[in-house]
Amino acid sequence: MTLLGHKVSKNPWIKLSLGVIAAPARLTLAALALPWITGCASKKAGSGELVPVSVSAANYSQLSDEQLYSELNAPVAAPSEAPAARQPAVTHHYLLVPGEVYPNDVPADTVYREVEAVLEKRGYFNAEFEKRAGRVPGTIDYLLRIHYGRRLWLNPTVRPDRITWGNDGLVADRYKTGLISEWSRDPREGLSGDDVMGANRLAAALGGGFGMGSKGGRGANPPVSLAYEQANMGITGPLKEKMGAIASSDYFLVVVEAFRFDDVDAMDKKAPCVWAVFIAVPADGGQRFSDVLRAMLQAATPYFEETTHGLQIYEVPPGRVIIGNPKEVPQ
Repeated sequence: MTLLGHKVSKNPWIKLSLGVIAAPARLTLAALALPWITGCASKKAGSGELVPVSVSAANYSQLSDEQLYSELNAPVAAPSEAPAARQPAVTHHYLLVPGEVYPNDVPADTVYREVEAVLEKRGYFNAEFEKRAGRVPGTIDYLLRIHYGRRLWLNPTVRPDRITWGNDGLVADRYKTGLISEWSRDPREGLSGDDVMGANRLAAALGGGFGMGSKGGRGANPPVSLAYEQANMGITGPLKEKMGAIASSDYFLVVVEAFRFDDVDAMDKKAPCVWAVFIAVPADGGQRFSDVLRAMLQAATPYFEETTHGLQIYEVPPGRVIIGNPKEVPQ
């Protein structure tokens, strides 16, 4: 298989992930766009309202397990402004591959275009576009996997485990087996409203201790108690107020995971994630994904390939993406 003039191995994972990108159409990932989901919006981009953007990032290649835990569990920070983006010493070429896509109102092609614009500031250039411009890259350095859309979530931080090419998704495979307790889930994911009510009912049936108005403290149902405790660990201040104490809420998410192309070619499913960025905005202000997407990515620009010391939260003006020729609507 030849991709952008480069010989690619017969590795089925690479062929599966890259086959659509090698097709003639522009990235051809536009074919993956979800049907537009229309909905009422009480506040539109340009209304002058600020949106809280949270950013979590980890450069896994530079962190030990202990360092990763320490950085992810550092106190939530709300700096007045983002740090200056580090100027790239070298340039990299990449190809985009789709991850998990949740309901949203932006075609996939537009989402990728917005991501590409931010990555260029960090020295990352789409190899497909370089080829079309007559600048065939000498190598393809990275595969970037993108998850995005709206879904229930609690703690918008990157995964604390060692992500691999085969162990993909917002949560690790060990939380998807179905062979463990319903409550043994990724604490970042939190609990839905139905989960919370179910937990209270279960605790009450077992003799109290965790349900509303119970007298038995936390000990009646340790698995449930542990899940609640973990789901709220290290979350304080304005973010906790936004999230709610226990239950998940709707978030707009963009998650970028970087893998070295050569690692995926040689190691297949075991290829490690080099760095990841998790960007989120609470979807409770009436905005649509298209209203906040650009603001999300711009706030995260300094953190691509970096590690955040705790979750970083910024209040920024929404930067609406116009479908077609994207531009920022003046505030």
